[in-house]
Amino acid sequence: MKSFLKQLFIFALCGFGVMLIFIISYWINDPFKVLKKYSDYSYPFVIPNRDVISTEMLVKNYPKYHYNSFIFGSSRTLAYRPSSWAKKLDERDKVFMFDASAESIYGIYTKLKFLDSRNIDIKNALIILCRDVSFLNKANHQGHLFIKDPLTSGESEFDFQATFFKAYLSPKFFFSYYAYLNTKKYKPFMAGYIENRKIRFDPVNNAITILDQEDEITNHTKRYYEVRDKLFYKRGKEQIDSVVEINNEFNYMLSEIKRILVKHKTNYKIVLSPLYEQIKFNPKDLKKLHSLFGENVYDFSGKNTFSDKVTNYYEISHYRPIVGDTILNIIYK
Repeated sequence: MKSFLKQLFIFALCGFGVMLIFIISYWINDPFKVLKKYSDYSYPFVIPNRDVISTEMLVKNYPKYHYNSFIFGSSRTLAYRPSSWAKKLDERDKVFMFDASAESIYGIYTKLKFLDSRNIDIKNALIILCRDVSFLNKANHQGHLFIKDPLTSGESEFDFQATFFKAYLSPKFFFSYYAYLNTKKYKPFMAGYIENRKIRFDPVNNAITILDQEDEITNHTKRYYEVRDKLFYKRGKEQIDSVVEINNEFNYMLSEIKRILVKHKTNYKIVLSPLYEQIKFNPKDLKKLHSLFGENVYDFSGKNTFSDKVTNYYEISHYRPIVGDTILNIIYK
């Protein structure tokens, strides 16, 4: 019995030692950049949580820049450059990109509540909605790439940090992370964990620029799309979304979004994205949006001059700033 207890103690001690090594290495490397404060998040090699970057940059920079104009939405907001939008606003307006990966109505709602709770002026708002992601979640996202910053969600800081540490302990992430850290070479097995693109985040307005892809399209347009020919599948006639997304929960959040915008006397525009899939927003959802927000809703979903042109897209999920600039010209004409 004594021998068994001794072996059990040694085993427990070894297990504690291994876990301690994991904790220390996680703290030192901070791979997801959620433990320490950073002045710039550009060029990450670990795919980051965009919600965290946006929230932490806003909190850090607001005392200096006093932003009053905000862009809300998913990663599709990268098509709407703050510098382009600023040209449509007053010279003294300060623009901030307050987006998140796979941003939902819930995320936009909580961000507006956060700004309102801090008495931050919301003079202008540009809200980008997408049929395929805006209505995915009625509450906080799960997983380290999508969980909301506790500052905006109001949820547990411990659960937030535990989500990232759990992701760090995932064998696939752990191996991908240290393989890249030691070799500086991207391999296909790292997909979903290691970033294979050069992405710059503007340290003032938080704008995203995908440097490599934009440069390749600009200088080698034909080759860019020839290489990705199988990715850009053939589309038929325009489809209409058969699912009604705006249920009671989403209707409440949208009503609260409207209440906050009215409270701040916000000059706002709501854009429905022109996605490559060419699926039109459900008519009942469109009717609900128009009933709440009136002429401030601009529908570019479905089949149109933007979605028809393959060269308007980096891939089938994200459209380019050339599209965003044109849409801004239309809605602010």
